[in-house]
Amino acid sequence: MLKVGIIGLGGIARSHCDSIAHLDNVQVVAVADLFEEKRQEYMDKYDIPKGYQTHHELLKDDEIDAVAVVLGHQLHHQLTVDACNAGKHVLVEKPMALSLDQCDAMIEAAANNDVKLMVGLSQHFYPTSVKAKEILDSGELGPLITAIAYMSKNWNYAGRRPQYRSRYHGGGMWLTNGIHVVDRLSWVMASQAVSVSASIGTRAHYQAADDSATAFIRYKNGLAGTAIAVGYAEGAPTFECQVICANGTLRFSQHGEKFVKVGKGEEWRDVPFADTPTEMYNEWKAFAEAIEQNIEVPTHGEYARHIMDILFSAEKSSLTGREVMLGNGPGWQTQTSGSPTTIHHGWI
Repeated sequence: MLKVGIIGLGGIARSHCDSIAHLDNVQVVAVADLFEEKRQEYMDKYDIPKGYQTHHELLKDDEIDAVAVVLGHQLHHQLTVDACNAGKHVLVEKPMALSLDQCDAMIEAAANNDVKLMVGLSQHFYPTSVKAKEILDSGELGPLITAIAYMSKNWNYAGRRPQYRSRYHGGGMWLTNGIHVVDRLSWVMASQAVSVSASIGTRAHYQAADDSATAFIRYKNGLAGTAIAVGYAEGAPTFECQVICANGTLRFSQHGEKFVKVGKGEEWRDVPFADTPTEMYNEWKAFAEAIEQNIEVPTHGEYARHIMDILFSAEKSSLTGREVMLGNGPGWQTQTSGSPTTIHHGWI
């Protein structure tokens, strides 16, 4: 049984707790939050025995094997490093951190303490995404040619907490939701990005962060794709990913309309997929499996760092008006952990 502590009890913590409740081999045994009423709410609702005011107190609990870090973006780095140094496995929410230096420190802390570090790129694990990747990996549609990933949604400015309306704290549409688009795109492209050219701006709201972005990303396999993330003030949403291959086309979406469709013979057909009880079910299942079997987690630190490199490089491109080579240059990234990998949910 993997015993978990949840650090931070904002809205997304409910999704984590709901998903864990559907797994027989994972249990939430403690929560940490500054506000007593919030701790009590979660302890009552999910039958959690222990509550702590700070993450420092929670990390001293020897019963806890792993923690979920689900606080604000600006807190991911320090809390993850603290948890790794306490010998806990970590699932940290996206975005991984606010700089590549912070990402590197998180990866180093996990390696030094021999614990797993997984970043909660949740759309990587949606049943629709998993099915779409399964279709691509089967070779049924032939070689991939290009792809476009969208997330256009209401930014919900009035209900958005101040730190998420400030780029200084890691807010804005691009880091908050664009990361999902870039993750989805990079996963289906089955390659690592080499450069990005982007236009990012604040066009629909008065805030100190962006609300719209379009990025053209070149990959090391010679292909290119487009990531579009818009937080509009008024409109209708789209969350679709479109993939064009040599012998067919593919469309999939989890939110708004929920579907996986394959295009052949000039028509689209719906493809059935195995749904999950919650959207984070596969994510937590994979995290627990990696710890239990001592294999590498799917969205590990190096992969998540690469996604952050794309996001940061896109911001630089938007400021300079030029295509930006990613920080890792033309050299391929390689696995550093030396751990076996899962055969069920590899990122390539």
